[in-house]
Amino acid sequence: MPKKVDHDQRRHEIIASVWRLIADEGLDAVTTRRIAEVTGYSNGLLRYYFPGKDSVITEAYRYVVEATNIRAALGTSERGLTGVRTLALELLPLDEVRHAEARVALAFWQQALNHADEAALFDASFSEWRDFFTARFTEALADGEAAPGTDPVATTGELLTLLMGAQITAACSQPEGNARSLVVMLDTFLDRLRPCDLR
Repeated sequence: MPKKVDHDQRRHEIIASVWRLIADEGLDAVTTRRIAEVTGYSNGLLRYYFPGKDSVITEAYRYVVEATNIRAALGTSERGLTGVRTLALELLPLDEVRHAEARVALAFWQQALNHADEAALFDASFSEWRDFFTARFTEALADGEAAPGTDPVATTGELLTLLMGAQITAACSQPEGNARSLVVMLDTFLDRLRPCDLR
C-alpha cells in the first residue's frame, strides 16, 4: 500500500530549508535546481508545491512571520511596555536566526512592491504587529507607565519604522546594526515614553 503523504508537513519541510537559502545566498539562489539540492526533493515535486519563484519567497516570508510570532507569544498576558519590548526584541535582528529572518524580509519586501498578493501579506503581518503594539502602548498609558499625552497610534508608527530600519541596517552589515546597539536603541526609545519620575 502506498505511503500516505502529509503534504502540509512536506511543504513546511521544504520552506524550512528554503528560507535559509534565501537568507544565506539571496534571491538569485532561488532556483528549482538549487532548492532541489538543499531539500533533496526532485524538481517535479518542488513544482507541485511551489509553481514559481514568487510563491517560494512568499511562503518563506510567511514562515518567518509565524516563527517570530511564536517566539514572541503574542497571546501572552504581558502588558504595556513589557509586552512591547518582548515583540520588538523578536523583530530585531539580534542573533544569527533573526539576522537571517531580516534578510528574508528584505527579499520579500522587494517582491511586495510590485505584486498585489505579496503586498496583502505584508499588510496583514504588519497590521497584526501594529494592533499588538497599539494595544500595549494604550495599556502603558492607562497604567501610568507612559507619559500623559502619549499617542499609542503615532508611537506604534515610530516603533515600526525604527524596527524596519534596524532590519535593513543589520541585513546590510552596517556597524549600527550590531545587537548591542539595537537593544540600546530600543530601550532608549521606550525610556523616552515613560514619565520623568519613572525613567
